[in-house]
Amino acid sequence: MDEFLYDAFISYSHRDMKWGRWLQRRLEHFALPADIRAARGSEEKHLRVFRDQTDLAGIELQESLRKSMEQSRYQIVICSPDSARSKWVGEEIRYFKSLGRAAYIIPFVVAGEPESDHPERECYHEELRNVEDKHLLGANIQELGKNKAFLRLTAILLDIRFDRLINRAKQHRRRVALTAGTVAIVILAVVGILLWENHKVNVENDALSYDIYGAAILSIGSKNVFEPEDVAFLEVSAKAGNADAMLYLAYCYKEGMGTEKDEATAFKWFLQAANAPFDEQDEAKRKLNATAMAAVGNCYGNAIGTEEDLEQSFAWYLRAAEAGNADAMLIVGLYYESGTGVDQNLETAFQYFLMAANAGNEMGMYNTATCYLLGNGVKENAEQAFVWAQKLAERNNPGGMYNLAVMYQFGRGTEENPELAYTWYRRAADAGSPDAMFMAGWCIENHYGISNVALEWYLRAAEQGNEMAMEAAQRILGKTATDAPEGLPTGTEAGLAADAREPVAGNQMENEQE
Repeated sequence: MDEFLYDAFISYSHRDMKWGRWLQRRLEHFALPADIRAARGSEEKHLRVFRDQTDLAGIELQESLRKSMEQSRYQIVICSPDSARSKWVGEEIRYFKSLGRAAYIIPFVVAGEPESDHPERECYHEELRNVEDKHLLGANIQELGKNKAFLRLTAILLDIRFDRLINRAKQHRRRVALTAGTVAIVILAVVGILLWENHKVNVENDALSYDIYGAAILSIGSKNVFEPEDVAFLEVSAKAGNADAMLYLAYCYKEGMGTEKDEATAFKWFLQAANAPFDEQDEAKRKLNATAMAAVGNCYGNAIGTEEDLEQSFAWYLRAAEAGNADAMLIVGLYYESGTGVDQNLETAFQYFLMAANAGNEMGMYNTATCYLLGNGVKENAEQAFVWAQKLAERNNPGGMYNLAVMYQFGRGTEENPELAYTWYRRAADAGSPDAMFMAGWCIENHYGISNVALEWYLRAAEQGNEMAMEAAQRILGKTATDAPEGLPTGTEAGLAADAREPVAGNQMENEQE
């Protein structure tokens, strides 16, 4: 299994984002039994999945994505009428086939009809329709339901029989029922101990003034690792009505820090923190309340401690956005753009992207620039796209710096400026962008936006009559230095790169938007 870094690469249309996120989460949380790990020759307890979390906009398949596809054993294509029409899904399928891996492409049908007589219902991309035996590998949730389709897909990835996973799921449910009584007895014993510990914490709290008490909670919240005594303190404080403690306690239960991981309890405390009363004039409390609302939206959107409910997810993110949470503004925009939990509305999506951008959200800036560049939900305006690309670049965002360089190179929304194009490619490369590293190298090789120091010395030597210098100068001057290399975006096709920062749900504690 060490031959590949990933078990699967998930390709999907951005309109099917909710399915991409759901599938990645289910695959990465599927626990591999010891016998299956032994058969795979690996100690990895979970599947390794790569999901492209960007939306390619007007630029070729990036080298970083090609590398990830090369490192993936399978390609999972989330099939729907939207993905069937997606240029970039087609590009990813085409590249995976070019690796000689067509037999390892798995269609995962979520909507529409495979090979339909009605084009509007067709869910297979044309690049997928000519792949042999795809039906043997595929899974269709419309036929099997979500859980069985997921298990069929997992069986393919693990190269085991489908019925083996079905039987394992049934055995797991029986084990849960049989152990419930034993667990209840253990819980009763543990509760007795915790009640005593909480009593001691209560005594300590009574001895603290309000200011010191609040500082104690903030001190705990600033830690990278929570200890059991921290959780005990937060538990008592949360039950006493402290919203800060509710939010930190929810985070502890969600991540299993200082206590056993318990997503249902985490959701309960996120919800209580979101509904906790506060003084509207207290800016810190208002931000905390909005953060809790965004966390509840994230729980509903990703089935964390509760059933997935995209309408509720949207509603809570909308409340958080209206309360001033910039990350929630971005996510509301994404939901409107993809029609997740609400009717699709590109104009409203753009308005929320713009709100997030004005609030300083970097992905909001990226999406605002993209909308202006492509005319999504707003009249196409390359100059405004350039303005927002520049704002993002000036925040040292690698994707933003790369995008700004592209716009300078091809004169999108500004005058073509090779020197500034190279400058921003170089800055993005120094910040770690692989695509910018390539373009910086190309600029140097082709003397685009950077002077040819060698030519300067050859010309100076040629002026002194050196014949070898004359030949060298003529050789360099004979090259075309400004043509874009094969495969790079042309002046009319160049768009924004798609490696800007991922959206973030909530605050630094809730960095989990998938």
